[in-house]
Order: sequence, then structure tokens, then C-alpha cells
Amino acid sequence: MMKSYKDELNDDDMNFFERMITVPSWGARRSYYKILKDRESEQFIRFIEIYKTVRPLLLDRLSKRELFILDEFYGLIKASTPINQLVSTLCISRNRVNQVRNNAERKIRRVFYEEKRKKLHQI
Repeated sequence: MMKSYKDELNDDDMNFFERMITVPSWGARRSYYKILKDRESEQFIRFIEIYKTVRPLLLDRLSKRELFILDEFYGLIKASTPINQLVSTLCISRNRVNQVRNNAERKIRRVFYEEKRKKLHQI
């Protein structure tokens, strides 16, 4: 049975999400590429639930374009949108879509870092 991610992220959730959005080595694909195709998998469900939980913390940190790209790319509402479709929808280059996504994911990692720091100072 899947646990609910409604209110708070724990360190395990943040570490899982960070592993998914981090490039393991130069030229390698991010781990989430594998799970985005299988919307029924536990990993996909966990990934999306964590993203939904952290998303409100991102509203004042990410631009509308960054949020749109992440929402579409991750498949928040519907199946993941292919990058070529994002390119034509936003009228920007493929490289620019990747740049915006990379910057947004870097900001997510920063939010996780701040959340972990807050928890350490509460102890």
C-alpha cells in the first residue's frame, strides 16, 4: 500500500527525488526517464506524489515557464509530453527547454537542501 505524501516530505522522499533528477554521470540520462513511461509503477507514483508535495514550495521560486515544463515533462496531469512537443508549444529550442528544466531541477534540489537544514535546526 502506498503511503500518503500529502503534508510533509521526509529525508527518504527527498533523497529518492534527488536521485531521480540528478544526472548520474556526464552524458547519462536521469533516472526518471525510465519511470516516466510507466505511470502505474510504484516509483512513478512516488515520484509524482513527492513532486506534488514540493510543488507549492516552488511557486514563488520557479517561473511559470519552469513549472509548465516540469509539469508537462513529468506528466503531472497527463502522460509525459515529449520534448519535441514542448519545443513547438513554447516556440523555443530543444536546448533551451533542457536548460530551463535543468535550472528548475537545480532549484528543487536547493529547496530540499533548505528543508533538510530546517529539520536539523529544529532538533
